[in-house]
Amino acid sequence: MAHKLNNSRRTLAVDFDGVIANYDGYKGPGVLGDPRSDVREALLALKNEGWKIVIFTTRGEQEIVKYLAQHGIPYDEFNCNSDYKTHGSKPVADVYWDDRAICYSGDARKDIDAIRSFKTWSGRE
Repeated sequence: MAHKLNNSRRTLAVDFDGVIANYDGYKGPGVLGDPRSDVREALLALKNEGWKIVIFTTRGEQEIVKYLAQHGIPYDEFNCNSDYKTHGSKPVADVYWDDRAICYSGDARKDIDAIRSFKTWSGRE
């Protein structure tokens, strides 16, 4: 369990591909989807409410930080949360916003059907 270093604001960890940027499969380094304006507006609103925003992605930091700056997308940290002392690769957050997630319902027997039939939001369109 991570140990929180201070009583900071709530943290949102948000995935890059498929949430911040449109995504229909990996096309190579530097090939990034168009930004989703609805997500940008949501992140701006949350930032104004005091949320800490952590970007999490498997892509390289330099290209993503440049992209975020070019499109005016707010964030505080990249693939980490310095409010916690951890040794894992998953950033600690209060909420995770990802296009490839199933929320655990408390009953894995129910969740397995959702896992087997899972499609990202872009795969359902």
